[in-house]
This record gives sequence, C-alpha cells and structure tokens, in this order.
Amino acid sequence: MSDAQRTLEQRFANPFLRRLLKSPLHRLASRWFVLVSYVGRQSGRRYTFPVVYATAQNDLVVVTPKADSNWWKKFRDPTACHVWYRGGRYTAMSEVTTGETAVRLLDIYTSSHPFMARGLGLSNDSPEPTVQLSEATEELAVVRFSPDR
Repeated sequence: MSDAQRTLEQRFANPFLRRLLKSPLHRLASRWFVLVSYVGRQSGRRYTFPVVYATAQNDLVVVTPKADSNWWKKFRDPTACHVWYRGGRYTAMSEVTTGETAVRLLDIYTSSHPFMARGLGLSNDSPEPTVQLSEATEELAVVRFSPDR
C-alpha cells in the first residue's frame, strides 16, 4: 500500500466508515464492513477501525496482509475486544488462526469476497486451491472474532 493510499484510508475512509457503521445508516456498509475496537498493549490507547469480514457460522473472519498492518499482532493470543456488527456492539474473543483452521477460514473469506481475494493475490481458478491457501497463510493474518451474541 502506498503512502498516499494509507493517508486517504486513515484520514477519510476510516473516519467515514466508523461514523457510518455506528449510525442508524449502518446498513449501507455493514454487509461488508465490521468495526474492530481494542486497547493497545503498551499505549493503553483505544483503536477502532473498519475491516472487510466474512461470516463462518457464528464467527467473523478478517484477513489482512501481515506486512501491511500491525493490528493483527494484538490477537496472536486469544484477546477480548469489541466489534460493531450490523448495528450492534458486541464483546468478542479474537485470535489469529493458524494451520488447517486458517486455511478453512481463508477459503470462506475468499469465497465470500472474490474481489478481495484477487486483491490479496488469490485466485479461485487455482489448480490446487488448498495448497495456494495454505501458502497464503504465511503472508496473511487470518483473524477469527467470536462475538457474544
């Protein structure tokens, strides 16, 4: 991600989506976006940002390139956080998944969001999709959020 893209995201897109997803008009974006909110380990500061999600049974799945973001590191161990999901605020347990679980959740995510899959360099046309997804989990953080609903 370029510096210009990151600046646009942080100064315009994220604040707009934060307000929208917490408002009565959340339906305009809550089909694709969820807000994640957590307190930083060292800073004690609250971070709240939108992410594209997919559903896997009762869980929410979020994927991010490890090299492009740091927020996922907070969830390497199971951690409590808050999510705004379809107009409601929920406490959730979240963690970065690995192994077969990560591959299964990444498959669900890429099937739900083909456009995002292409942006992440994944293709549904791969001759060995499981191998491709398994290799992709080295570069991608697959985070599962389990809201208390």
